[in-house]
Amino acid sequence: MTCWGILQDGGQMLLGDPKELVLSFDRDAPADQLKAVFPAEQMWEALAQVAVYEGGYAVFRGIVDEQNTRLEADGIWVELVCRSLEALLLDNEACPEPVRSPSLGRLFGKLAEPLGFRRFEGASGKIPGVLEIEKGVSCWQVLSGFCAAYLGTVPYADVNGVLHCEGYGEEEVCISDVLRAEVSHMPCKEISEVWQQSFRGTYDTPYREPGAIARRRRYSACGSGANPKQLLADAREDSCRVTLECAGAVWPVRGKAVSAELPRLGKLTRCPVLSARCYKDSQGLHTRLVLGRGKDNVAD
Repeated sequence: MTCWGILQDGGQMLLGDPKELVLSFDRDAPADQLKAVFPAEQMWEALAQVAVYEGGYAVFRGIVDEQNTRLEADGIWVELVCRSLEALLLDNEACPEPVRSPSLGRLFGKLAEPLGFRRFEGASGKIPGVLEIEKGVSCWQVLSGFCAAYLGTVPYADVNGVLHCEGYGEEEVCISDVLRAEVSHMPCKEISEVWQQSFRGTYDTPYREPGAIARRRRYSACGSGANPKQLLADAREDSCRVTLECAGAVWPVRGKAVSAELPRLGKLTRCPVLSARCYKDSQGLHTRLVLGRGKDNVAD
């Protein structure tokens, strides 16, 4: 991997190949993380952003949260701790105001464009009514809340500064060089049935998960916003995990679905990536992926 630093004035600095590197992703976290250690001959200028390239393609770009310089017996080392570009939206507070007939375009112009985002992708139609932006909420909270409520999507930023609000699409990634794998089947997380409360106040509408091993019952209150079918689906996904490790970099992984052949264990088809770590150490470059239940799953 080759890394470039972007200076405060916009200039670029070749950082080279890091001695150590860890890229981290979690589906429930808005921003990816980077931690990298580089040899240096002297103190570096302060960096604003870092871009990481693999095979000629940018796989990460983010802001520098920490730039730590250490003097040790074997020389000078610079440690960089970074978050992907979504961090700009997380760290900035939105101006409290009412936005009448809100649209993705208006919110992008108010919240994201001033932070350096180039453009957005997603439906830009106006929504009737007023969106109240309260004091103390971040730009990310406003944009992600709008996308969740009106578009049914989760926004994310790519390495070019484009804010994607159109949904992931789950691009398939096929992995053939699996070094090791672990399959975990966890009946303790399964839910066999959810009883929905009716307008009369009684819990008399059952939703059941066919084939559930464990007998676990939940109750969903009327007006809680919980979808019984989604509760069952989420519990089913949580009851199965596949962790696999492969050589090289599989990145970025947000919105990707993994297919792989596990020797003597079986086949994975379009499994969503729940979390991932791409790391470089003395053994080389590897990626460890934690996958959820896909179309076919060796733990079923």
